[in-house]
Amino acid sequence: MKKFASILLVAAMALSLVACGGGDSSSASTPAAGGSSAAASTPADKGGKGKIAYIVGNLGDKSFSDSGEAGMNILRGEGWDVKTFELGDATKADKYEDGILDALDQGYEYIVGSSTYLEIMIGLADEYPDVKFVGFDEKKDDADLPENVTCIFYAQNEGSYLVGMMAAAMSETGTVAVDVGVENPVINDFVTGYIQGVMDWNEANGTDVKVVKAAVDSWTDPAKMKQLCLDQARNNKADVFYQVAGGSGDGLFEACVESNTWAIGVDSDQYQMYKDGENPEKADVILTSMLKEVGNSFVSLFHQIEEGDTDSIWGHTITLGLAQDSVGYVDNAFFQENVPEEVRTAMADAAAKVKAGELTVKSYYDFADEAEFNAFVEAAK
Repeated sequence: MKKFASILLVAAMALSLVACGGGDSSSASTPAAGGSSAAASTPADKGGKGKIAYIVGNLGDKSFSDSGEAGMNILRGEGWDVKTFELGDATKADKYEDGILDALDQGYEYIVGSSTYLEIMIGLADEYPDVKFVGFDEKKDDADLPENVTCIFYAQNEGSYLVGMMAAAMSETGTVAVDVGVENPVINDFVTGYIQGVMDWNEANGTDVKVVKAAVDSWTDPAKMKQLCLDQARNNKADVFYQVAGGSGDGLFEACVESNTWAIGVDSDQYQMYKDGENPEKADVILTSMLKEVGNSFVSLFHQIEEGDTDSIWGHTITLGLAQDSVGYVDNAFFQENVPEEVRTAMADAAAKVKAGELTVKSYYDFADEAEFNAFVEAAK
């Protein structure tokens, strides 16, 4: 783990250069097995280090998938032959396995896919023993992983805890929100950490900030998300919104612009993405973003593979959190200008305590069952 963490630091530096300089990743549509269409990002300079297939739903979410693509662009620049397969949203789930089989038929040696595709990859692992499968954003016991599969799991509860503290501190109405795309264990881990951060801020500061939580049941429905958030602002008086919703999250930012409320981004630096994009006004509501360094983790993993240091990879789950600088939050000029110094200091102190093992953040995976998690959420309302 120490080796992986040290490589992560180098990857973070490389990824920041890509973010500042921009990546050149062209796309081409190619037919996928079963008649579906997979958009593939074509590497500018195919090299001989190995062939990586990056399996995603859709690029363009300005968060999770795009963070991974930024990491893949670094690997492309280093000589890896990387192709991105966009398999579509959940309405195309019956074609997911066909898309992965298409990548295998094209001779890709490493298949990298999120938790959405992990069970499919595990099911194919025995049939393709010479292929390595990387499932990211999922937690599995090592006993459940074939020898040619690894999982990268991020402690998103830890980063969410810190922005939950901030949300509670910044609320003027006494109600904040966390709104998600599709509910699943990983997403519930974001929610758990965020709520715990609000609760701990309340306890430390004598406040009583409430948390409302909802889902739009889609990663690609910003219109539904916008209406949900406007309703929460009007009916619940929520004034700080945390989005964990992929492409649907754009609607949350639109709602915050219209309702003059604050937003918290996720996975990537969404302030900078919007500031540099077509809708810079959305950046001006994003206090910070909870970072999940997906792209960094890809670069680190393949550097470790390239060095031949793989004993801790295959057949194992790698857990990355604050201690490995794999989750956190954006500390930029806008954050510093709008979040009071005492709040920023409290966040930094809490992060240091988590890294030192002096503070353990509650996780969704700590709950005995779904009923216990639901009771936790209800208690925060």
